[in-house]
Amino acid sequence: MISKSTKLEFIEHPWINPNTIQKREYQLNISRSCLKENTLVVLPTGLGKTSIAELVMAFRLEKNMYGKIMFVAPTKPLVDQHYKSILKTLKIGPSEIISVTGKTQPEKRKEIYKKADIILATPQTIENDIKNKRIDFENFILLIIDEAHRSVGNYAYTYIAKEYMKRAKDPLILGLTASPGGKYSKIKEIMKALFIKNVESRTEEDADVKPYIYEKKLEWIKIELSKPMKMIKSYLEDIKSDRLKRLKSWGVINKYNVSKSELLRLQKKFSQTKAFMFVSVIAEVIKIDYCLTLLETGTLHGLKKYFDSLINQKSKSAKRLINDQKFKNAMRLTLELLNEEKEHPKIDKIKEIIKREKDKKMIIFTQFRSTGEVIVNKINKIKGCRPSLFIGQSKGMNQKQQLDVIRDFKIDVYNVLVATSVGEEGLDIPEVDVVVFYEPIPSAIRTIQRRGRTGRHREGKIITLITTGTRDESYYWVSKMKEKKMKKIINEFGSNLNKFMK
Repeated sequence: MISKSTKLEFIEHPWINPNTIQKREYQLNISRSCLKENTLVVLPTGLGKTSIAELVMAFRLEKNMYGKIMFVAPTKPLVDQHYKSILKTLKIGPSEIISVTGKTQPEKRKEIYKKADIILATPQTIENDIKNKRIDFENFILLIIDEAHRSVGNYAYTYIAKEYMKRAKDPLILGLTASPGGKYSKIKEIMKALFIKNVESRTEEDADVKPYIYEKKLEWIKIELSKPMKMIKSYLEDIKSDRLKRLKSWGVINKYNVSKSELLRLQKKFSQTKAFMFVSVIAEVIKIDYCLTLLETGTLHGLKKYFDSLINQKSKSAKRLINDQKFKNAMRLTLELLNEEKEHPKIDKIKEIIKREKDKKMIIFTQFRSTGEVIVNKINKIKGCRPSLFIGQSKGMNQKQQLDVIRDFKIDVYNVLVATSVGEEGLDIPEVDVVVFYEPIPSAIRTIQRRGRTGRHREGKIITLITTGTRDESYYWVSKMKEKKMKKIINEFGSNLNKFMK
């Protein structure tokens, strides 16, 4: 852990501006390793993946100052963020580094690719320009792929990497990710897609990383549903159990513990064979399971909102649920609680945390927009608390609004950010003192990304709310197991890559 007496040293390099990249041995070691062959760098959020990318860029330009570099990132805000960082860090003029978007005229993009030395863009733009022969990779000496865990299936990264390796005279690929996932098959797919020959991975526990990080205090708070909420849960579980028994009696499923992905697969399968009764009952199970997720991990307002949407649906599955007496009981009880101004007990706990962690900058992560809206509404009344909702473009916040919120959070207009998954990946959100998981999530990647929002430049705290006897508990343990498995797999890949890539 960093001591108060630690003296800051900075990298000195002919291509790097003074006092811009802190000298960290693990970053230097990783970047030098990346120069030897195509490398996947796996580092938790906050340990400096961008600094490593900039070091590799500087080393490559030192070797060949006439070479070009391509840096692709999945979203325009991320592209803009990297553009500003590179412009500040590298000794390169504004005319030599260009950020390209799909809105830039195609013919203009063609000229940019010829003239600029460093090009930053979203992968879809580059994929289109490769297919339309607007870009020639021959003189590109480095391809950097941010959020490299996306390099699966038909995502544009896979096509770009393939074309780059085919056409560049002196190719080198650098993939960056906080976590590639916890499955051998997925990690292997990423490696093959990016032609990876080397893996560099670090965690906060590694000896060469520890001197540069601050302590993160972990706190788990267990919460119990109120008796009326347990009654709603009982009604919904009875309905789900009834539908699952029906599906099992028809031979559609062979066990009661069926995952959502399996239900969706079965739904698709029976849609193709026109077995619409099976499809409809599967749809009921999926809808009920979503109700249970909202009840157990979200808010009563979110549950009520979903009930209302079902009432307005015309599908047979929705109509059957609405007419089920137990479902009616669940809706009635939910409405009664809301009329009494009752909410999920997590909301009261969030209020306590904000009052306790007074004057500290905070991010509260939540799964659903509806939950975020309730949290903002409830904590807005606390003295000194200045919250803002931060959601994705698909949930209703455009890019400009997102950047405005981040800017205002940086300058302390807001001191609490209530964010959905958009706050997890990459974006330059300022460091906070406290990260709150309103609910655990069964994803190692997202858990690592959330944790990385604190403890970078000062001590941080991570608080996780867990509703006992609900999927919160299972999600928490699933995430821990996945993260443990992921670390084991990455270490195995790194130490014996040839064996796994056969």
